[in-house]
Amino acid sequence: MLEDDPVLSELVSQYLAKHFVVDSVATFDEALDYLDQFHYDITLLDRNIDGNDIGMDLIDKIKSKNPRTGIIIISAYDSIAEKVKGLNLGADDYLDKPFDNEELLARIIALSRRNQGMETMEIEGIHVDLSNKSLFYEDEEIVFSKKESDLLFYLLSKRGTIVSKDTLLDAIYLNPQNISSNTIDVTIKNIRKKLPVNIIQTVKTRGYLVP
Repeated sequence: MLEDDPVLSELVSQYLAKHFVVDSVATFDEALDYLDQFHYDITLLDRNIDGNDIGMDLIDKIKSKNPRTGIIIISAYDSIAEKVKGLNLGADDYLDKPFDNEELLARIIALSRRNQGMETMEIEGIHVDLSNKSLFYEDEEIVFSKKESDLLFYLLSKRGTIVSKDTLLDAIYLNPQNISSNTIDVTIKNIRKKLPVNIIQTVKTRGYLVP
């Protein structure tokens, strides 16, 4: 989320963090830096940052990197002409300030549903088929054990999101309370050995990420 009002940013971030992993930035340069590092399902853009109308400038950059990233403009520019301008530039939705957090959440969920149709992806030359849980490199399938496959494809389904060890344990084990978190580290290590390139990043103290 790009928002330079610290109070609004904190309130919205805390609310959305109950449902999603949220990154908040306050400047154009910070937004560019995060977009370079991570893939996002949804981005929220305030147009007016430090008195400059720059939110629109990010739309093309976001869509060029990943056309499936949803963009919701949140702005006090609420005229029909301004909304049409934003949507024509490539934004997926436009929400007037002030807004209700529950309405924002509903719009995010609706936009996420529209973007869930992607069943395949390409990462560093690796072709991923999420529907069949198969992974190919140079036309050769890479075979994993059941737990390796479950863990890897869970991370792939959450691409661009940092996933904690606890979340991974809950996702792939029936009784996660009986499994050591070190098991996740070992499984990740085994997956990396089988991959021709490393597509799983370790984010210190936070978990793992497929960027």
